[in-house]
This record gives sequence, C-alpha cells and structure tokens, in this order.
Amino acid sequence: MKNLCCLLLAAALTLSLWGCAAEGGGEADSVLWFTSDLSDWETSTHEALSTVDYGGAVTVPALLEALLAGPPADSGLTSPIPEGTRLLGWRNQDGVAVVDLSQTYGELVGVDLTLANYCIVLTLTQVEGIEAVRITLDGAPLPNGAGEALRAGDVVFSGVEEEPAELSAALYFRRAGTGELGYELRIFQLTEDDSPVRTVLEALLAGPQDTRLEPLLPQGLEIRSVRLESGTCYVDVSQLLTQEVPQTPEEQKLVLDSLVSTLCGLDGVERVQLQVEGQDLTQYGALELPGPLQPASGNGSEESQSSLWPAGQGAEHQ
Repeated sequence: MKNLCCLLLAAALTLSLWGCAAEGGGEADSVLWFTSDLSDWETSTHEALSTVDYGGAVTVPALLEALLAGPPADSGLTSPIPEGTRLLGWRNQDGVAVVDLSQTYGELVGVDLTLANYCIVLTLTQVEGIEAVRITLDGAPLPNGAGEALRAGDVVFSGVEEEPAELSAALYFRRAGTGELGYELRIFQLTEDDSPVRTVLEALLAGPQDTRLEPLLPQGLEIRSVRLESGTCYVDVSQLLTQEVPQTPEEQKLVLDSLVSTLCGLDGVERVQLQVEGQDLTQYGALELPGPLQPASGNGSEESQSSLWPAGQGAEHQ
C-alpha cells in the first residue's frame, strides 16, 4: 500500500479547493465523501478521499443516510464505514453535530477509524449551522479520545513520508455457545504514531467480526494507558473491568485468557500486567493474580486452549 499519510495530505489540499468552490451553498454544491480504492493505486498522486455528487436534502439525517448507503458501484470509491452501521439519533449542540451511531461503527480502529471519521465530518459540515461533528456509539463517546469534535479543517496530515506498516494479529474471543476460546486473524495498517498494542486492544474491545465468536470484555470498557517495558505489557483500564465480573471462575479465567493470549501474540509482549485506574489488579472475581500473566502454552493454533499462569518471580511488575 502506498504512503497513506501523503495521500491524506493530498486529500487535505483537495479539501481546501473544494471549500472555496462550495462557499456559494445550495444543493448543487453538495457532495458525499468516500475513500478511494487504495489496493489498486499505481502512484501516490491520487487522493485518499474523494467525492460523489449529491442532490438530496442537505440535512444531517439525509446526508448520513446517503453516506451509509455507500458510493455508486461505478464510482471507483469505497466506504470506510462498516456495513450495517445505523444512525441512532443526532442533535445540534451549539454548531456541533453530535451523531450517535450503532455499535458496528466501533469495529474501526487506527487509520480506518480516521478515514471514516473524516468522511462523516467533511460530509456533514456542509449543512448550514454545522461547524463540527462529534461521533458517539449508542450514546457513549468513542474510546480513547477518538470522540472529540472534528472540523473540516482538521483533515490535515503533517506529510510524514513513512509508509504504514502492516500488522497481523490473532484476536481471541469465546466460541459462540461454548466455554472455549477461538480466534480471528485481523490485519491492521499502522502509521508511525500508532501503538500496536493499543490498536489491537481497541479492536479486541470492539468485538469480533466473525459471527461464530462472542466478545468477552464488558462493553464500554476504556483503555486508560498501555506501555511495554522489558517484555511486560502494562494495560491500565477503567473500573468497569472489576464492576462487571462473570459469576464463575471458568468465565473469569476466559476473560483474562482473551486479553493475555491476544496481547502475548504481539512481538515483544511476553507477559501482561493488568491495572485498574492505575492500580495492579491482584484479584479478579475468585482468581488471585500475584503478578503479570502469560499464556501457559503457545496460541498459534486455534485448537489450543491457553491457560493463564503467573509470569514468575523474575517478571517485572509495579
């Protein structure tokens, strides 16, 4: 894949030209923003974001309905918004359109989330009186700061010429209707500013794409911070982790297995120290956690069920 940052910079230049052309207002000037098909690009002269003409009502619900329907088949564009995303409601809060979308939108992370946010913001700020857009998921803010209000002028990248790195990761969830873990392989495009651990963890919180798998972590759990030191991954999350604990030790262990097996599959992560609001998690339901955790066996096969074990006396933890 070509340099996405440079492509988005090109999109920002296109945006400035579009902004000048659109000042006259009226339905004839209205457009819908989508992404170009990055996989077939031969050069970096294409814009990552592009438009199709729109002739309908210039209102937030009408524009979003058209945007969620996707681009015309012959446009050469794609929608970065997951199929099945629905508009649950919206309100104008002093010029900021607070748009509430269904949980499907929460599947997006990293560059994919950025592109989807930009398409929504650029489309909706054409509505008279709308200067910015804030996106929520079923009434809750997007996690980890991604829910801040965005303006059309925010679609600017610094022009960093690092090609995004591709990260492949196995995300562990419960197999539907069973008490066992299964996994799905996901591929992420990361820029130099993206943390692999945070990106994968956000995707784990968002839930599986495979309908044969079920999420284990509580919906709405927030990541406060992540860091990797000498093989130990410190993951600090909100109190929801300990407020919504499964009833049985088997279910409790499955939740921790999901987290630890997923993160320990990443390069450099040997063990995981869970924290809640800055404090090491030493008890999870009926399970005692004396220190960082690691899978007892490799998780390279979907047929293998990992078991959690303390990382040992030599493991670092706070």
